[in-house]
Amino acid sequence: MQSIKNSILWHVRGRSSAKTWLFAENGNVLKQLSSSKMFASTTGTHTDQTMDRVIGLVKKFDKIDATKVTETADFQKDLSLDSLDRVELVMAFEQEFSIEIPDEKADKLTCCADVAKYIVSGAEQNMKS
Repeated sequence: MQSIKNSILWHVRGRSSAKTWLFAENGNVLKQLSSSKMFASTTGTHTDQTMDRVIGLVKKFDKIDATKVTETADFQKDLSLDSLDRVELVMAFEQEFSIEIPDEKADKLTCCADVAKYIVSGAEQNMKS
């Protein structure tokens, strides 16, 4: 539901400022686009939403005490997950966010903050492509 809301807001914000870009005096639409505050302000919100989704998913994992889950709680040390549990958790992240996390990257994801940063950085790279 949140992604639908964000999509609608993105389109509404884009249309309201489209006139500014289309009728830019200097004609440099790309410059107007890159200096827009709209894109800078949505990144922080997107990161927060991603973090909330990651933490929520970890809390739902049946082998974890939900009260111990924080942004920086280490999956292995603080939440007592073994390697198989971590693989299952990575698979859950992949399914939830419709992404693929290579094994070498998955090994470096030790807490919710790492996972959220990885997901957001991947989304930003996809937007640039």
